[in-house]
Amino acid sequence: MNRPVVIVDPLSSGTELAPAFKARGIPAIAVTLKPLDWVGFGAKIRSSDFIKIIPDQPNLVEVLRKYDPLVILPGTEEGVPLAEALTLALTPQFANDPEKSQNRLHKALMQKALQNAGVPALKTLNTSSENEVETWIKTNGLVDSPLIIKPPVSAGSDKVFHIPARGDWKKAFNQVLSEPSKVTGNANETVVVQEQAAGTEFAVGTVSANGKHYLAHLIKYNKTSANDRKTVYDYVEFVPYSAKTHGELFEYTQKALDALGMRWGAAHNEIMLTKDGPRLIETGARMCGGPVVGFAREASGSSQADKLVEIFAEGDVSTKEYKFKKTVVPVFLKSPSQGIISNVETFADVSKLPTFLNEHIWFKNGDLVLQTVDYLTSIGIVALAGNRQQVLDDYAKIRNMESRLVIQET
Repeated sequence: MNRPVVIVDPLSSGTELAPAFKARGIPAIAVTLKPLDWVGFGAKIRSSDFIKIIPDQPNLVEVLRKYDPLVILPGTEEGVPLAEALTLALTPQFANDPEKSQNRLHKALMQKALQNAGVPALKTLNTSSENEVETWIKTNGLVDSPLIIKPPVSAGSDKVFHIPARGDWKKAFNQVLSEPSKVTGNANETVVVQEQAAGTEFAVGTVSANGKHYLAHLIKYNKTSANDRKTVYDYVEFVPYSAKTHGELFEYTQKALDALGMRWGAAHNEIMLTKDGPRLIETGARMCGGPVVGFAREASGSSQADKLVEIFAEGDVSTKEYKFKKTVVPVFLKSPSQGIISNVETFADVSKLPTFLNEHIWFKNGDLVLQTVDYLTSIGIVALAGNRQQVLDDYAKIRNMESRLVIQET
């Protein structure tokens, strides 16, 4: 039997890793973490994808050593710390810089690493003190500037607040401190306060092999607001890469990855293209979450999962140049309020749209849904693909269907 790949917390987009390796004759072992109660794409492990499912345990290194793993990869953001620790112990030739492991997790230390490397970064503070925030705002000339308040370690835009210039940041600050993370389940001991970057936001999906970074997908974000949070995903668009339009963006991404010590594996890089140039919002040392693998394959013929298989089966990415085939637009379905959903059938005809690709709706009639304020509270995704103008026409039809959604408020 070929040496297996070990996938830590194979949920969300991580569910796509084992089948991709299996297609190349490489088996997979799952390492499971303490389960968190959430809904969405890839919320359950697909047991049939694995030759062994092993829960996290004190002697995990010795348990895994006997399988002689080929590589250890995280399936989710929560899986990153354990995957990195196991890599150092079992496959150190594929380790990212261990000195910068916290810089790849912590949103403030992330910006610090960029600053230390001379890469343009956002002014950022990490603290639990309101007084320190007030002093920092004045010292950095941000009194008349909009701010971001967010947890130091999280994902899915959980508790990310956009504060207008001279707005009340203290309510959001204390909410981050008082509420545990939806993603990790842990309490936040500090809060990240940051200058707000304005411009066009992209998700630059990369894979790295021996310190060389390759573009796997390029996604342009379109977000709207809810409850003073500009974190509601409206739709995202897989776009072609042009050196003229995106060269500076990708060059900056590579410098940021170097600063963060990324040498091997996938990275999900959210970057704002501002009037002053690109600025890193945050990086996750793992694949982009959700059903992105399938969307990327439709848009470009490949994905982060496929390129990871190439790296660890062949030693490098086979096709180094990014190729674009067609426009793909995942549309995020939104609930206007918290309540009981009672007519999911309003979306019954999405499959009849000319550019329909697939749908992922994770609620049914009678389920309680939250008001959509971020990725984690979306109620589903309908993906469209094909001619861009027809895709946008079908997007408008989905929003029309959504306008008839009935939520019985609780």
